[in-house]
Amino acid sequence: MPTFVVKTFGCQFNELYSASVADMLERAGLEQSTVLDQASLVVINTCAVREKAEEKAFSFLGEAARAVDASRIIFMGCSATLDQERAKRIAGRELNIIPGTAGVEEVLARVQSVAACVQSDLAAPRSLFPTADIEVVRGCESECTYCIVPRARGRETVVDAGVILREAEESIQHGFRELLLLGQNINRYHWNGGGLIDLLSVIDRLNGDFWFWFLSPHPAYFRRTEVECFMQLNHAERHVHLPLQSGSDSILRRMNRRYSMADYDALARAVRSGQGWRLTTDIIVGFPGETDEDFEATVAAVHRYQFDEVFLAKYSDRPGTPSSTMRDKVPRKTIDERHSALLRVVQDLSLRSNAGMAGRSVDVLVVKAAALGMTFGKSRDGRNVWFDNQTGMSLRPGSFVRVTVDHGSREGLYGVCID
Repeated sequence: MPTFVVKTFGCQFNELYSASVADMLERAGLEQSTVLDQASLVVINTCAVREKAEEKAFSFLGEAARAVDASRIIFMGCSATLDQERAKRIAGRELNIIPGTAGVEEVLARVQSVAACVQSDLAAPRSLFPTADIEVVRGCESECTYCIVPRARGRETVVDAGVILREAEESIQHGFRELLLLGQNINRYHWNGGGLIDLLSVIDRLNGDFWFWFLSPHPAYFRRTEVECFMQLNHAERHVHLPLQSGSDSILRRMNRRYSMADYDALARAVRSGQGWRLTTDIIVGFPGETDEDFEATVAAVHRYQFDEVFLAKYSDRPGTPSSTMRDKVPRKTIDERHSALLRVVQDLSLRSNAGMAGRSVDVLVVKAAALGMTFGKSRDGRNVWFDNQTGMSLRPGSFVRVTVDHGSREGLYGVCID
C-alpha cells in the first residue's frame, strides 16, 4: 500500500490543515507513515512565527529531500509564503509549494493534484476526534509590530456563517463533542447577523451534547459586554484565552496592540467575575525597548490577574516585521533572565490554580482512553485531566464523564472516575 508522511509545525490552523490533508489521503487509499524513504508523498506544514519552528521545518525539508525526490514533497504553510527560494535550494526546483495564504479548500485541491487522488468532503478530520476544528477567520490585518502572520497568511478573510453553521451541525451529528472555532483575531468576525458572539449564540442553540470555545481573540476588538454575553452561553467552555503580551502601556503601543492596560483590565475582570471560569494568556518577554520598569509592570499584571496558565515566549526578530528594525533591542542575556524569572511566577500560579481543584468534581471530555493506566481528557474549563477509570465501563474518546480530583500539578489535574 502506498504511504504518506505529514509533518506539522506551529499553530492550531496547521493542525487542522494537516489533519484535513491526511484524512483525504487516507480516504484515497494511502496509509500514513513516519518512514520517509518509503513514502509516496511527504507533506511539510510550516510555521514562521518563531525562528525555532521555522528552522526545524527547513531542517526536516532537508531530511525529506535526501530520502525522496522533490516532486514527491509538498512544502506548505507560513514559511512556504515567506521563503520559497530557500526551500527550493534545499529540495530542488521540482518541490511542490503551497503558500500559507491558501485556504483549506485550495490546499486540498493542490495536494489532490500532486497525489492524483480524489478530493474528499470538507468534513471535520476524524484524526482530531473528539474535537472538530472549524475555521472562521483566515489571515490578519492587525499589524502587530512583532508578528509575521499578516505577510505569511495574507489579508483577513471571513468564512460564510452558513458554512460555519453547517460544519458545526454536521460535526455534532457525527459525534464530535467539542467545537473549536479558529481565527487570527477571531473576534473581528462579522456577518450579516452580527459579530462573533452572535454567531456563537446561534451555535449554542444547536441540538446535541457538545462544548465549544474559540482561539484566539484580540483584546482591542472585544467589549466587556461581549465577554459577559459569551459567558452566559450554555455550551461554552468555561475558559477565555485573552492574550496580554505585555503589562506596560508603552510596550503595548510599540507593539501596536491598540489597547491599554485599562482596556484589558475591564475584560479580565469580566472573566474573573464568573465562578469557575479560567483565564489564560500569552506574554512576550524582551520586546525592543522593554525596560526593567516595563518588565515589572508585566510581572505585576500576572500577579494581579492570577492567570491560570501563561504561554510565555522570548522575543525574537522575525525578518520583515517592524520590530526587527527597532534599534533598542534588549540584550539576549537580559531576555533570558527575565524569561526565567517570569516563568517561575507563572509556573507557581499554574500549580496553585490546579492544586486548588483538589476535592472537587469536574466534567471531563475523554480525549484518549486507555485499557491500562490513566485515561486522558479535558475539563470544561480547558484543563488537562488524567484519571483512573473505576466505573467498570469501557470509556471511548468523546464520552463525557465526572471526575473527582485528587490533586493537581502544573500540567493539569489527576483524579478518579467512579460513576
